[in-house]
Amino acid sequence: MSIDLKRLFAPKSVAILGASENNPWARFVIRTLEALDYSGPLHLVNRRGGSVLGRETIARATLIGEPVDASFVMVPAAALEETLRDMAEAGIRNGVVVTSGFAEVGEAGAAEQARLFGIAETLGITLMGPNSLGFVNLVDRVALSAIPVRVPILPDPCVGIVSQSGATAGVISNSGHATNVSLTHVIAVGNEASVDMADAIEFMIDCPATRAIGVFVESARRPTTFIAAARRALAARKPIVLLKVGVGELAAQVAQAHTGALVGDNKVFDAICRDLGIVRVNTMEQLLQSANMLAHTGVLGEGGFAVASLSGGACEMIADLGEAEGVPFATFSPSTKEKLKAILPAYATVQNPLDVTGGVLSNLQAFEDAVAIAGQDEAVALVAGCFDLAQEARTDTLGRPAIAHIAAGVRRSGVPGFLLPQSYLSVSDYARETLETTGMALSSAGLGMAMAAAGGAFRWSAAARAGPPPALDTTAIVSAQVRPANEHEALDYLASRGVPTIPVRIARTAEEAATIATELGGRLALKILSPDIAHKTEVGGVALGVSGPDAARTEFAAMVDRVSRAEPAARLDGVTISPMRGAGVELIVGIARDATWGLVLAVGLGGVWVEVLADADLSLLPVSPEQVETMLGRLKAARLLDGYRRQPAIDRRKVAEVVAAIGNAAIALGPDLVSLEVNPLWASGAAVECLDALTVWKDRL
Repeated sequence: MSIDLKRLFAPKSVAILGASENNPWARFVIRTLEALDYSGPLHLVNRRGGSVLGRETIARATLIGEPVDASFVMVPAAALEETLRDMAEAGIRNGVVVTSGFAEVGEAGAAEQARLFGIAETLGITLMGPNSLGFVNLVDRVALSAIPVRVPILPDPCVGIVSQSGATAGVISNSGHATNVSLTHVIAVGNEASVDMADAIEFMIDCPATRAIGVFVESARRPTTFIAAARRALAARKPIVLLKVGVGELAAQVAQAHTGALVGDNKVFDAICRDLGIVRVNTMEQLLQSANMLAHTGVLGEGGFAVASLSGGACEMIADLGEAEGVPFATFSPSTKEKLKAILPAYATVQNPLDVTGGVLSNLQAFEDAVAIAGQDEAVALVAGCFDLAQEARTDTLGRPAIAHIAAGVRRSGVPGFLLPQSYLSVSDYARETLETTGMALSSAGLGMAMAAAGGAFRWSAAARAGPPPALDTTAIVSAQVRPANEHEALDYLASRGVPTIPVRIARTAEEAATIATELGGRLALKILSPDIAHKTEVGGVALGVSGPDAARTEFAAMVDRVSRAEPAARLDGVTISPMRGAGVELIVGIARDATWGLVLAVGLGGVWVEVLADADLSLLPVSPEQVETMLGRLKAARLLDGYRRQPAIDRRKVAEVVAAIGNAAIALGPDLVSLEVNPLWASGAAVECLDALTVWKDRL
């Protein structure tokens, strides 16, 4: 970490600066501290002195007279600079700024925010905010926050929460308590002028109690630090479960290329999460339930999921919901099936999901044995027993005994497991007591939430077992001194970077076209050459299969005439002529600059298929050939690369090396490049060539 946040997030003494009877923030902070049974020193500072909320105040922080680890700053914006200098003189080096009216209100506010937080940095003060509701530390029982805390404090805290929204952080905290998700920290980072969500994630990675991290994101203000924190979390096997709101599409500036249809902000973020092992969810409920499951299961083995239920209908719902979430259901071995048949009623169907039937209600030991036997199958890495959790004693008949047997079955199984109630309900005090007395460490909340969580657990576990992708060094990529303006220049540039390209000649006149056709021979492709025309086909600027000098001469003249009439303002620099290639696979290699994440690579089927299928896989640049091979394998049309229906197979490794080289070539073109597209990249066997290329620049949009 670039800064040490332990004293901020785990202070042993705290102060409230600007405490006032008329300002509710002081009351909120004190209420939260009292709920946590905080027993350390608490100092209230009010420049007018007197009493606030029944507590004596002092006029300045410098008069406290003893060390203070962190403060909650609630003064008006106009008084913030004076307060920062008071903090520095008092030796208070950490704080949370709840004051608003800065970057969130416009450019003037952003400038003032930068000025004040710059002063804080100069004074050696670490601040979270502004516009931050602070943090709650349920491990060390301390807070500088307006976020309410529900009691009793849940035992075994294991899930940390980071949120850019203070109000949302409060809702997540409240919902976590209601559904028995025990939190370690709730951190609302606010405007992230200094401490950002990546810093908070890094702090939780180092916190032994935090076993999973839930993150609510509106925008990634510092993508580099976020990626670094996510990579470290994956390496440390601390899962990140993330909910991002405000998804949109990449700016229309890249729409000149097909890449614009393949790449969007949301798709880019999906790819980043996939590559870094981040479990992405869609709701706050999924955020809590997925993080809670991962906190309890840790890294799963390579097997699948098994579940036992006394309801056949629940089994069918679990199967449907699980398949939709990518949950791998294990297939029981013959030995497991025989063991299950021996303990279950004769009318039970031995398959997974396993319907143990209602007959086990008169023999709960059979339910326990079924869970244990299912989990002991070598193909199983996660097991569950489906049974509802009674909310009050008067409605509970067999609940506690049944759950006790399920818990025992999970323990005997030797793999992680959980209780799977069918409905999403708050966990009452009675239900929580049931879980504690039966030793059931993990209960999910409803079939849908559980299957979403299980799917995320299997995906994250695979990523954790593989480890983070290697961080590639771009310092060796030599900056390009050229700026390709048309197809021919783009292909020449790629060739200079070691990318195989098709031979291209330029004809300025019809007679030159005839001469080139004679020299090249065979079937040829003619394309208009113009820096002003991105899509040549739409204006009649492409002719394929042209053979012989006469045909080339005639087509040159006809093409120039067609294009001139379709685009009278376009500059025409001639016609490119290149050999036609035979059977093979056509791919698109598109690179677009995302405003947040930088250059993004898209690889998919090219030619006409890019518009028909929109089948592409994305990754941030740079990429290694190994990463590109993985991308190719994820395409829905991956089978076409291996010689489908007598088509020649391609050398995936060779293609991957070429795509990685194209990515490096794009990086070398510098920050003014908006997009680079190779469409198609032709491949047949070990032969790979770029047949067409297009660049788009910032000043040409």
